Amino acid sequence: MFTNRFQRVVKSAAAVTVLAVALAACGGASASNDTAGTPVEGGTLTFYDPVDYAAWKPTNSLWSNSQVSNNLAERLIWQDPETGEYRPWLAQSYQISDDHLTYTFTLKPGVTFSDGTALTAGVVKANFDQHGIGDPQKGITADPFWTDYAGTDVIDDQTVAVKLSKPNAGFIQILSNYRASSILGQSLLDRDLNGQSDLRNWVGTGPFVVESVNGTSGVTLVRRDDYNWAPEGSGHSGRAYLERIVFKTVPEAGTRVGALQSGEAQVARNIAPYDEETVSAGGGVLLPISVQGETNDLTLQLKDPEAPTQDKRVRLALQAATDRTEINQTVLSPNYPVPSSALVQGTPLRGDTSSYLTYDLDKAKSLLDEAGWKPGADGVREKDGKRLAFQLRVAPYYQVSQSVLEVVQSQWRKAGVDVTLTRPSLTEYESQLASAPDWYFTQGQTSTAEPSVLRTSYGSDRQNGTKNYQKDDKLDQLLAAQSSAFDPNERKSAIQAIEDHIFAEGYSIPLYDETQVFGLAPSVHGFATESTGRSWFYDTWVSQ
Repeated sequence: MFTNRFQRVVKSAAAVTVLAVALAACGGASASNDTAGTPVEGGTLTFYDPVDYAAWKPTNSLWSNSQVSNNLAERLIWQDPETGEYRPWLAQSYQISDDHLTYTFTLKPGVTFSDGTALTAGVVKANFDQHGIGDPQKGITADPFWTDYAGTDVIDDQTVAVKLSKPNAGFIQILSNYRASSILGQSLLDRDLNGQSDLRNWVGTGPFVVESVNGTSGVTLVRRDDYNWAPEGSGHSGRAYLERIVFKTVPEAGTRVGALQSGEAQVARNIAPYDEETVSAGGGVLLPISVQGETNDLTLQLKDPEAPTQDKRVRLALQAATDRTEINQTVLSPNYPVPSSALVQGTPLRGDTSSYLTYDLDKAKSLLDEAGWKPGADGVREKDGKRLAFQLRVAPYYQVSQSVLEVVQSQWRKAGVDVTLTRPSLTEYESQLASAPDWYFTQGQTSTAEPSVLRTSYGSDRQNGTKNYQKDDKLDQLLAAQSSAFDPNERKSAIQAIEDHIFAEGYSIPLYDETQVFGLAPSVHGFATESTGRSWFYDTWVSQ
C-alpha cells in the first residue's frame, strides 16, 4: 500500500492509537485521515535539538544540521521509507538503462531556487560532479556515498543522464539521499568549502529558506510563498503550512521536555529514555523513528600496529563481553531494538548475524587467555607489562552515548578489560576525528535506507570501517559483489556474506539499533521524517 503522505505522519495526541492501528493494517503505510481537522496555515514552530550546529557543507550528516537542511534542499527523487519505493520529486520522470549504467532524468518544469534562478540540467550536473568527483581547488572532496560515478551528461536544458562506470544496485538510493544528492543553486556551488559551509549562503529549492543564523546554537527558517513542487505523495500542494521554524540548541534533556510541556517548544529531538514516560504522561506525543542503515556501534580502528585489537581474538572477546540486552534494559527502552545484524531493523535485505552477537563472558575470558592476556592483581589483564586498557569517547551526536558506554565499561571490566571514558565537546570530537588520532574505537553509524551503506562504511576506497588502516581484500570483493547483484534474493545472500565477514573478523561491536525519538506537543500535526529520521516540515501545521 502506497502512502498518501510524504512519510510517517503524526496527526495529534488523540490520534496516536488510531495511527498505530492504521500502520499495522497497512503494513507500514501512514494513516490517511487527519482527525485533528482542517490544517491551519501560518504560525511558528519551535524545535529544540540537543546538539550544536556545525559547518553546513552539503555532505554534513550531523543530526542537528540535517533536521534543518532537509527542509532547504531537495532531490530529484525521494524514497518512501514504508515501501522502499522511489518517486519523482524535482524530476518529472526517470529511466534506468537495461545495463544499469545510465540514469536519465527529465526535470519538473517551473522549479526555481530561492534566489530566483531556474533548476536546469546544467545545475544538476554541477551538483552531481561536485559530489561524485569533488573540486580540490575549492577544498571539496568527493562524497564517499558516490560509488562508481562516471559523470553526468546534459542532454538538454531539462534532461540529464547520470553515468556509472559499472552497475551499482545501491545507486538509485544515493540519488534520493538527503546528504548525497540534494540539489543546490549555482551561486552556492561557485563558492569554496568555507563559503558552502555558511548556511546564510545556501540557495535551495525547498519549501523554506534561511531567515537568520545564530552562531552554532540557532537557525530560523521562513516559508517560501512561491513553492509549488512538493514530491509525489505529499499531503498537500502549494506552499508549506508553517510560516516559520525556529531551531534552537538546548543540550539539557529536562529543559527540552519542560519546554514541550509549557508550550515553549513544539518539537524536541532525542528525548532521553528516562524522559519518555514523562512526555507521554504530560500529554505530549512520543514518536520513535527507526533510522534505517547501520546499527549504532563501536567500529574498530586498526591504525596502531601495536594495538591489542590487532589480534582478532581480542576483538572477538570484546564482542562476546558486550551484553546488548542489558544495555537495552538498563539505560535504553524498547524504542531502541537490540541489534541482530549490522543493519537496523527495517533496512532492506538486512542479514541475520545474531549468532555473532550473543553475550558470552566465559568465551570472552577464554579468548583473552588464548591471546596471552592474563588477569593482574586488580583483575585487569596484562601482557608483556602492558594493561589491557582502552579509552572510549562519548559521542556528542547521540543522546544515549554516555549511559550506553558506561554499561559497556562495566561489562568489559568483568572480562578484565579496563575502560576510561572521555567526554569531549562537539568541537573537540570533530577535531579528533579530523586529525585521525590513535583511538581504537569510534562510536557511530551511517544512515541510509539501503544495504549498500556497508560499502560506504567499509570499502577501502570509501569511509572504510577499519578507517583506512587495514585493507581487507576479501571484504572489498564481497562489497563489490553486492553492488552488481540486482536480483533481490541474490543480493540478500551477498549482504549476508558481508555481515558474516564483518563480525567474524570483529570489525564492529553493535550497541543498539539507531532510533530518533521525537517529542511533539499536542498542537503539532502532520510532522514527518524522511527514511533516516530527518524532519520534513512541509505538511506540518500547528493548531491554535
